[in-house]
Amino acid sequence: MSPYTRKQIIKHALQYYIQRPDADSKDIHREKTVLQQVEEELSREMERNGIKPKEARL
Repeated sequence: MSPYTRKQIIKHALQYYIQRPDADSKDIHREKTVLQQVEEELSREMERNGIKPKEARL
């Protein structure tokens, strides 16, 4: 599995996890920060490898 695919899985897992009903606001803030970092890494990797965003691939 490529590092890009791993990051995509982590991104999707965080997006889902943040929405849990019993989440503490402090936890959500930290998790959103990590999610933002993962999204930035993915964006850089997409740019570096010439991967188009999903919307542009349709």
